[in-house]
Amino acid sequence: MAVFDILNAVEAKDDGDEEITFWLNLPESYLPLPVRDVETKLAEAEPVLSELCPPERQPLLYSTLDAFATMLGELEERNTLYCGLAWHEAPDGVVVSSTLVVSLQYMGEPRNPRLVLGDLVTAAADAGDHAQADLVDLSNGPALFFERVRSLGRPRLPGQEGDPGRAEVYQLEAIVPHPEGRWIATLEFSTPQTSYGTLFQEMMVLLADSVSFTPPPGSEPENSSARNIRGLLGGGSL
Repeated sequence: MAVFDILNAVEAKDDGDEEITFWLNLPESYLPLPVRDVETKLAEAEPVLSELCPPERQPLLYSTLDAFATMLGELEERNTLYCGLAWHEAPDGVVVSSTLVVSLQYMGEPRNPRLVLGDLVTAAADAGDHAQADLVDLSNGPALFFERVRSLGRPRLPGQEGDPGRAEVYQLEAIVPHPEGRWIATLEFSTPQTSYGTLFQEMMVLLADSVSFTPPPGSEPENSSARNIRGLLGGGSL
């Protein structure tokens, strides 16, 4: 089985209610989380999770569900179309957890997609975002990659006192514009195990390269790059 073997179509609407569809090949190792009707779907899952959870872990379970509800609700407001969790086995045997978020944003009137990406680089610099920015040409056009390590506040666990502190998170964001520059597809990979983040650069390049705003002719055969990361992204996931 190839690393990328499922073709996914997702839809969003611009301010004029015009539907836009794009396709991408998601890595098979990710477990999708709900990004629509979040509260309803988590409420449906709660009884099952509560039954499976040991009594002494119940407070942590409900705290985790509350955190998921808040996070997924915020993602829904940002027009997120996909959010997935995965656990990968790195070459040294360490299990690396990660999240993958896919969203689609309406950018307005048609423009040169390179100018759209250039504006995003300028906006990031003006905002003090100290990320490594790389503009590259993929098979379907230009794409922008932002690579950074961010310091984020840790969530407070049940019974925990004092400041939970902060944690560093590795992020690699790929932005692929529509050929007319009217929309951008944003793909964001994150892992708290920052020293392993660069192992996923190739995965994100392949993912960004799979984005298409027109129906692809079909899935391509597995190439050498995909075979090289099969163990990391496919059979090695837990």
